[in-house]
Amino acid sequence: MRVVITGASRGIGRATALKLAADGAEALTLCDVAYLDELEALAANLRTSGCKVRTLRADMARPNEPARVIASAVKAMGGISGVVGNAGIAAPARLVDLDVPTWDRIFDINLRANWLLAKAAHPYLKKSNGSIVMLASMAGVMPQLPTGAYSPAKAALIMLTEMMAMEWAPDGIRANSVCPGFVHTSMTDAIYSKPGLARDRARLVPLGRVAKPGDIADAIAFLLGPEASYITGQSLLVDGGLTRSILNHVPGVAATPQGKPPGRPKGK
Repeated sequence: MRVVITGASRGIGRATALKLAADGAEALTLCDVAYLDELEALAANLRTSGCKVRTLRADMARPNEPARVIASAVKAMGGISGVVGNAGIAAPARLVDLDVPTWDRIFDINLRANWLLAKAAHPYLKKSNGSIVMLASMAGVMPQLPTGAYSPAKAALIMLTEMMAMEWAPDGIRANSVCPGFVHTSMTDAIYSKPGLARDRARLVPLGRVAKPGDIADAIAFLLGPEASYITGQSLLVDGGLTRSILNHVPGVAATPQGKPPGRPKGK
């Protein structure tokens, strides 16, 4: 397996690189626009396992960067069998407060860059019968306040991935998206370093815990691999049941956050 991963320095991207290398990936191309020291340290670690690793600094907000990443990856790896579109940004804001440059940047990185990345990779994925996995979000399945442009961009990414799946199925290319729920990464550490808030979030999740990056990486690796060879055009929620649990929180009807039904009133 020869895979390109964007946003690979930390969090889900890093965990995905570690998972694929542990599963025997032949070569990886890892790119990011920040935390480059961490990216190089990750690459050095992966090389000790025998995986061939190329690193790139790439600003996915620039329209020429995705094609450059793919060209460099092909040169370094001799081809591509998988693409993981993980790079993304969020800028919490109400729609009424957003300005056009912020809206455009969120869509440029979360949506346009992934289209251009997959478009540039298409001929190589066609040759390898390869697979695409795009990192969307539960916020792309249901609106999440106050994410402003982020929820719409991730919703559009889900549909973009479905379009790729349908258009490129005759070329032997599969395309799926993964929609994480609550995940404790370096980006969200400010939230989960607060014990009370971390505990309250975990209680909302039917499985009773917040995800680790490796939980998401496992799903990505599955969708890239041969075990998912008949799966395409799907949006996989990896959220511990959170998105589907809204009716469990209806006052007077809901189960408790721990998943136990409310006790019967005394005297009844």
